[in-house]
Amino acid sequence: VIPDNKKSFHRIPPMKIFKAEEYNVSIEYYWAPFIVESISDHATNHTVHKRLVNLDAIEKHSKSWEGVDVLVFESYVWWMHQPKINATYGDTSEVQEYNVTTAYRMALETWANWVVKKINPVKQRVFFSSMSPTHLWSWEWNPGSDGTCYDELYPIEKQSYWGTGSNQEIMKMVGDVLSRVGENVTFLNITQLSEFRKDGHTTVYGERRGKLLTKEQRADPKNYGDCIHWCLPGVPDTWNEILYAYLLGGHRNYF
Repeated sequence: VIPDNKKSFHRIPPMKIFKAEEYNVSIEYYWAPFIVESISDHATNHTVHKRLVNLDAIEKHSKSWEGVDVLVFESYVWWMHQPKINATYGDTSEVQEYNVTTAYRMALETWANWVVKKINPVKQRVFFSSMSPTHLWSWEWNPGSDGTCYDELYPIEKQSYWGTGSNQEIMKMVGDVLSRVGENVTFLNITQLSEFRKDGHTTVYGERRGKLLTKEQRADPKNYGDCIHWCLPGVPDTWNEILYAYLLGGHRNYF
C-alpha cells in the first residue's frame, strides 16, 4: 500500500494523473475518444448530437504521448453511435459523411503513421486494445427476452457467443492496420473473453454524465442501466493481467 503522502491524483483536462513518488511512476488517462481530433475532445462536456471527427489531425493529442514509456490505446464505442459519421480530411471546412468503418480506418491510419514516425520501439511500448463488448439487449443471449444486462449474475456459457455490438469487420480492419505497423505495436485482444461477461457491467450503480443515478433512475434499469462500462474490480482486471504479462515477459506479437 502506498502511503497517502507518497501518492497524488490530479485532474488536468484532458488528463487524469496518478503519481507514486517512491516508484517514480505516473499512470495517466488521456481523453481522446476517436484517437484523432474531434468536437468530442472536451474532458467532461463531450456529448454532442452530431459528432464531427478530423480524420487526419492528431497533433493536439499526440504531443502529450511523445516520450511516454508505455502507451495503451483503445477506440471503438464512440464510433458506433450511427452507421455514418461526419468527418473532415485535409480541408477542415469541407465536412463529408463517411461510412463509420471507412472513417475508422482513415483515423487509425493517421495514428499508425504517427506511431511509425514518433515511437522508438527500443525505449517505448505501444499497445492497442481490441473493442470492449457491450451487452445492451438480453435477447442476444436469451432469445425471447426483452431486458438488458441488469440483474445478470452469471457469464454467458455458449463458447461461440459474439454480440451484435462487436463489429467483426472493424476487428479485422484493426488487425490489418496493425500488421503494417508490425512490432511497434502489440495487439491486446480482449474482445472474445469479455463477450461472455454480461454480468460485469455497472448497470444502475455507476454514473451518468458525471453524477450518480437518482433513486428514480435506478428503479428504471431498462432506460438508465449502463451495459457498456464495467465494474471495478471486474473484467478490466483481466485486461490488466494480460497487459502485465506482456510487460513482464517483454513479448510482442506479430501479424
